[in-house]
Amino acid sequence: MAIPNDFTSFDGTDIHQLRDFLLNQRRISGWTQEELSERSGVSVRTIRNLETGSNTNPRRTSVALLLSALGAAPASLPEAAPWGGDDMTVLPERRPESHRGRATELSPWHGPRPLGDPLVGRQADMRHILACAQRSRLIVLTGPGGVGKTRLALAAASRLRPLFRDGVAVVELRDCPPEHLDPARARAELTRVIRDFTRESGHSGTAAPGGRRLLVLDGAEHVAQQVARIARQLLDERPGLHLLVTSRRALAASAAETWEVEPLRVDGRERRDIAVPSAVELFLRRVQASLPTLDLTHHLPLVTTLCRLLDGVPLAIEVAAQRLRSLPLTSLLQEETLFHLLDQADTGGLSAHRTLSDSVRWSYDLLPVAHRELLRELVALPDGFSLDDVVTAQPGRRPGMMRVAHLLAELADASLVQTQRERQYTYRIHALVRHVVTQVARHPQAADAGAARPAEPDRPEPVAVRSAGRPAA
Repeated sequence: MAIPNDFTSFDGTDIHQLRDFLLNQRRISGWTQEELSERSGVSVRTIRNLETGSNTNPRRTSVALLLSALGAAPASLPEAAPWGGDDMTVLPERRPESHRGRATELSPWHGPRPLGDPLVGRQADMRHILACAQRSRLIVLTGPGGVGKTRLALAAASRLRPLFRDGVAVVELRDCPPEHLDPARARAELTRVIRDFTRESGHSGTAAPGGRRLLVLDGAEHVAQQVARIARQLLDERPGLHLLVTSRRALAASAAETWEVEPLRVDGRERRDIAVPSAVELFLRRVQASLPTLDLTHHLPLVTTLCRLLDGVPLAIEVAAQRLRSLPLTSLLQEETLFHLLDQADTGGLSAHRTLSDSVRWSYDLLPVAHRELLRELVALPDGFSLDDVVTAQPGRRPGMMRVAHLLAELADASLVQTQRERQYTYRIHALVRHVVTQVARHPQAADAGAARPAEPDRPEPVAVRSAGRPAA
C-alpha cells in the first residue's frame, strides 16, 4: 500500500509523535502487530509497548527497522533523539537536514533479490538474525538442504539494508569447485568470485574504510574451510563490512554467530492470529497461489499428515503443493511412494537442483567414504537413536566409540543427521535423506558413476559436480 506523504516523516525527537506515527501507519497499512513484527523483525512485545506508551526509551535499531518496514526513512532519526543509548555499530549515519521528510533513497543492491512473498513461520529466526547483526559482523545460517536458508538470508538482508549505506551484495558460491577435490583451486576461484563481485558492486579496496556494507555469501558448504579463512581476511581488511553466510555446514570461525534454520512446525501454532502450524500454512499458501479454486478447508488433517511426512521442510512442501495440480492429495500420503512422486516434479525456480533427491545428493556426494558408509547404516535405525545405539548396532563391524562419535558429529555438522539436544543427545534423519541414502544403497554403481578414481578410506570420492550446483534454500 502506498504511504501518504503526511505520514513519512516526523522530527524524531518526540516519543509520543513516534508512538502515534507507528500506530497510525500500521493501521493504514492494514497490518496487525504480529504482521508488522514479521516484516520488521522487531518483537511483538516491543511494538505493543511502543504503541501503548509503556516503552519510552526504545533502541535506535528497533526504531530504524520499524520505520523501514513501514516505508519511512529510518535515517531521519537525529542523534539527539532521547532514546537509543545502545551504541550499536550498524546504525546508519544521520542524513543531512535537506533530506529529511523525503522518501528513503535505498542503498545499492547487487545480486539475487528476495522474493516478494512473505516468509512463513520465520519470525523467531528473523528476530535472532537482526539481533545478531547488532553484535557480530559474521553471521552463519546452517541447516539441511531445502530448509529455506537462502530465502531467509535474502529477506534479512533486505530488512538490514537501510543500515548499510554502501549497499548489499549477494554472491552465489555454487560454481566454486569443492575444496576437497582441489583446495588451492577452490580458494583461488572463491577469492576471484568474491573480489570480482565486490569490485563490480563498488566495494573496492579504495572505498571509505568506515563505509558500511553487507555481503551475503550463499551456499558455502562445499568451500566452508576456505570461506572461513577468507571471511577473517575480509573482516580484517574492511572494518565496515558485515558478512551473512548460508551453508549446510557450520564455519570454523570463532567470531561467527551461528543460527540453525530448522524445518517449519507441523504441530501447534506459533501465532495467535494463525489457526494452523507454519508448515501447513505454507502448503495452503502455495496451493492457493497456484490453484485458487482448490478448497482444502475440510482436508486439513490430511495436509498436516503430509507435512509431517515431509518433516516440515519448506522445499519439499512447496514441491508437494505443485503436485496437486495433477495428483490428488491422498496419492501423496503413502510414505513408500511419496518421494518417488515428488522426484518426478522439477523444482523449477524453487531450488538450484532439478529434484528434491538431487538436493540431498549434493550433500551426500561431498562426504568421505567412511561417512557415507556410516550414514547408510544410520538410516536403518529408528528416529531418536543415541550414540550408544550406533556403537552397539553392529559390534562386529564397528570401530571404537571415539571414531564413531567423530563420524556422527561430522554427519550432524553436514546437516544430514539432525541433533535433538535434550538431557540426553539423540539423533534423527529426515525422511528425504533416508529415501536418498536407501536408493544409493540399492544402486551403488549408479550412485558412484561420477567417481574418477577409487577414494582413499577417509577422503571424499572425486564425484562429478552437478552443473545445477546447490539448492537455493
